[in-house]
Amino acid sequence: MLEMAKIVVQKTGEEIPVMYNPTELSLNKTVQLKGQGSNVQFQRVDDDDLTVSLFFDTYEKQSDVRALTNRIAALTQPTIGTAERREPPVVVFTWAGPLFVGMISKLDQKFTMFLSSGVPVRAELSVTLKSVLTPEEDLRAQGYFNCRRLWQVTENDRLYLIAQRTLGDPGQWRLIAETNGIDDPLNFPRRQDIGRTLVIIDTHGESFNGAAYV
Repeated sequence: MLEMAKIVVQKTGEEIPVMYNPTELSLNKTVQLKGQGSNVQFQRVDDDDLTVSLFFDTYEKQSDVRALTNRIAALTQPTIGTAERREPPVVVFTWAGPLFVGMISKLDQKFTMFLSSGVPVRAELSVTLKSVLTPEEDLRAQGYFNCRRLWQVTENDRLYLIAQRTLGDPGQWRLIAETNGIDDPLNFPRRQDIGRTLVIIDTHGESFNGAAYV
């Protein structure tokens, strides 16, 4: 059975099906660089925008196609209420599983067929979604977790001491253990660990669950 794409409102779970699956998807990514010549420095990666073209046709039913397209157009409107920041809802474009999470940043509607009464029955939509990142994903986009240093193990080392000296936080010993595959941290260092080089991920002062960054 052909699986149809749909747009799911993340907060409410509302599902908005497309009428026909798209024939292509367009994704783009921008790398921000600063400087010029030999002094070019990486700033961050701006994650993908997704652009998809959707087609709707209600000619056979002789009904107003806007009954379908208006559900998507409504996703460009800020949420109602004063308790939260007003902004368009975060949506998930789903096709054989979640494909993209973001907000609709641009919507172009083109009506191409009408009944004699003037009611539109065919429409083409170009929908652009701007990626919405979690705080951890945003740090990754800035390259924070690609910053690493090395530590050579000595006999008197302990993981919490290494974490304190390298990251300024003894509680990050779990991150060091999981990053380096140390499965018995209480007995570290063992004889075979002496002289070993550990990889230390620089978290820039942030505290995270080490399992997410192995």
